[in-house]
Amino acid sequence: MMIQKTSPLHPLFFLIEELRLTELSFKKLSNAIRKYADAPELAKAVHPEQTEIISHIKRLKLIQLEIGKPKEKSTATVSPLGLPKKLKKGEERDLWLIAQTQLLLQQKLAIYNAALEIAKHLHLANIISLVEQTIKENEATCTWLRRILFRVLNGESIVPIQQEIPLASSAS
Repeated sequence: MMIQKTSPLHPLFFLIEELRLTELSFKKLSNAIRKYADAPELAKAVHPEQTEIISHIKRLKLIQLEIGKPKEKSTATVSPLGLPKKLKKGEERDLWLIAQTQLLLQQKLAIYNAALEIAKHLHLANIISLVEQTIKENEATCTWLRRILFRVLNGESIVPIQQEIPLASSAS
């Protein structure tokens, strides 16, 4: 009896779908953070223009087009933001929001890194490039959030943002 080897493309598709759903969830989380954050720098750090979330979603769609769809449906799930009502507005809430954002970013990074290794194994150059770029952008957001966390913990004042960053699509 011959044992049939399974293709890593199948789990890669599910990882990419999980990432797409996670990115969509992160986009919703970012909107909630921007609404509830007291620190303007925190609101700016999770702005879709800063986190490149739209680019991430587009890249994931490109990857899905390149690798195709499996025969069965995806069962990927993501968890919504649940802001505790007992958190006081200001530093307390900002610290919780930063922690929740870091948690989701770490989840995304773990999946992106697994997808990257599969893409490398399969020698999928375009996918490798797209995933590596997205990993770098997510790591940059993690770094920025860590810096904000330390500033909030040290009681440093965060300079208010004068103007929100215009979206690239509205500039044209």
